[in-house]
Parts: sequence; C-alpha cells; structure tokens
Amino acid sequence: MELKPGYMVELKVDRKTNFGYFLEAGEKDILLHNNDVVGAVQIGKNIHVFLYLDHQERLAATMKEPIISVGEFAWLEAVSVRTGHGVFLYNGISRDLFLSMDELPEDRGYWPQKGDKVPVTITWDKRGRMMAKLLKGKPIEETAEKAPESLKNEEVSGHVYHYLDEGALFLTEQGYLAFIHNDEMVREPRYGEFVTARVQFVRPDGRVNVTMKGSRTEQQSEDSERIFAYLVERGGAMPYTDKTAPDDIKARFQLSKAAFKRALGKLMKEGKIEQRDGWTYEKGKK
Repeated sequence: MELKPGYMVELKVDRKTNFGYFLEAGEKDILLHNNDVVGAVQIGKNIHVFLYLDHQERLAATMKEPIISVGEFAWLEAVSVRTGHGVFLYNGISRDLFLSMDELPEDRGYWPQKGDKVPVTITWDKRGRMMAKLLKGKPIEETAEKAPESLKNEEVSGHVYHYLDEGALFLTEQGYLAFIHNDEMVREPRYGEFVTARVQFVRPDGRVNVTMKGSRTEQQSEDSERIFAYLVERGGAMPYTDKTAPDDIKARFQLSKAAFKRALGKLMKEGKIEQRDGWTYEKGKK
C-alpha cells in the first residue's frame, strides 16, 4: 500500500486527540482532522481515507470523497487563479488541486478562469506534491459518444479542452467531440471555457464540426451592423469598398472579402450606403 498524496487507502484508527484522530501508517502516523471526519470513527477500526498534503505540506487524511483519486480523471472546476503560478481546481475536499502554469499556455489570456472546467488527472511534482495534469486525446475520445446525423444545425455547448493549429476542441454536454475551426470562431475561447456553437457537419466517426458564428443571414446582419457603426464613427466615410484587397479587409474587420461584400450589399440594398471613387459613404454624406 502506497502512502502518497492522491491515493485512497484503508488505515487503522490508532488514537484520538482534541483536533482529530491519528491513523497507523508505519513509523509516522497520519492525522485525520476533525473537519475531515465523516460519520462515526472507532479506535482500532479500519477506515477508508483519501491522502493529501495539508497547508504545511504534511501528509494528512480525509474521509470526504474526492472527485478524483490516482488513476481517475474528471472535469474539475477552477476556483481561483494565482498569477505567475497556476490555477486551483475543486476536487471535493478542503484542499484544492493545483494546476501548474507549466501545464498552461504562456499567454495567460488562455488560462481557465473561475467557473471554467478542465479535464485532469492526478500527478506529482519532484517534491512529491499532488498536482493536476491536463488531459487530451484518448482519455477524452474513449468516453465520447457518437453524434447522430440529426444534430446538424443544432446548438451544442461544452468546455474547451485542447487547442490545435487549426482550431479548438470541446466536449459537448451530451458527450460529443466538437471541433471549432479558427475561421469559425468569433473570438478565441480559453481553456475550460463553456462555449455554445452550431453544428455544421456530422462526421462519419461521430464527431462534429461547429461554428460560433450565426447562420449566413444572421452573420450578414451582424457584419453589416458592425461595418455601418464603423462608418458612422468615421464621420460617414471610409476607404473600404467591395474592390478593397482581401488582406486589408481582414486586417480592419476580421472578415473575409466575400463576407464583407455580402454585408456591403445588404447596406446598399437598405439604402444606407453608397460607393464613390474608392470610398464608401453613408447615404446623404458628402
């Protein structure tokens, strides 16, 4: 039996003190604090406990059930962020599980925030302290469900757990694996962030490709409103038209040229804008 943080073990109750019980553990007994006692405890009887390090880094025990112990994984909720160190996750006991900054992106904008959830398992640092380790790949994939074809065009929600060069992955509340391509994001979500997206395509393997954008009609309305607001802010004139280079459009509006032209077309049809000499003007403005 390994006496190490993160393990569930069975130990005999040796004696009681004012602040708890000591459990037999070889040469050095382990403290079960009164706050960690669940139900009745009898001297000389064996009890099941979870081992962790207390605030003074001493091995301690709790009868409270952790969400995960060694060999298990779960989606744990972030309860606090410590800048320059990492994120603390709730594991069902009084001592939160620490996720080191070494497991997280250099850009702190991608770190989980309070309320976000990430899939983790238990590991240890070089000093034997219990830590969280982010999971991706097989452990998540093997628990995923196969999405039905009927899910196309439906909304799904879940927590982002991994980034690829082309986009991000999240597991939906129904257990489906979802992929958001970079081009289908309205912004880049954080690790662990709860996102909602619309299913564009159900793949043969049961995974889904999703978009955070609205339907083409909805997106066209949003794009046109944003472009018109920009035009008004500039006093009713801007040096962008349907002839502007795609890179310039992308840099200013974060839109493809096709989306930009559709939005301009909508505004022209509504009589809000006109184009002259390589510029776009609010209708009625000189």
